[in-house]
Amino acid sequence: MHQGRCSFLELLILAILISEGGLYGYALYKRILSITQMHWKPSIGTIYRLLNDMADEGIVLKSARGRKHSYSITPKGLEYFIRNSRTLLTRKAGVLATVLEAYFRIAEQEPGIVTDDLKERLRALKSVLEKHRELIE
Repeated sequence: MHQGRCSFLELLILAILISEGGLYGYALYKRILSITQMHWKPSIGTIYRLLNDMADEGIVLKSARGRKHSYSITPKGLEYFIRNSRTLLTRKAGVLATVLEAYFRIAEQEPGIVTDDLKERLRALKSVLEKHRELIE
């Protein structure tokens, strides 16, 4: 969208809409905070501006429900997500695997280094990968 580049925030919003269906802007904001465990907090204004831009581009559908607006992904948004997430996944998967391998090697020598929070996130990642094992084998 922006000068031909897709932002990580756009992909995250689209991924949430694909996974959870239509949501209000504030609900999307709260999900982003939850997913990132508030380590990354884009402003609500940034999210609404991006949602409006995405609606103008036809990537999301903006539906008025009283004073609130609900957002859902469109077929054009699905195509946009697939095209841009594939590039991100291809670039980042190897980096993530290498970083995790290094981290776990250190953890073998430093038993307390793997926090409960990280364990929880890794279990979630493992669950997603196992659920879709047939797609990656």
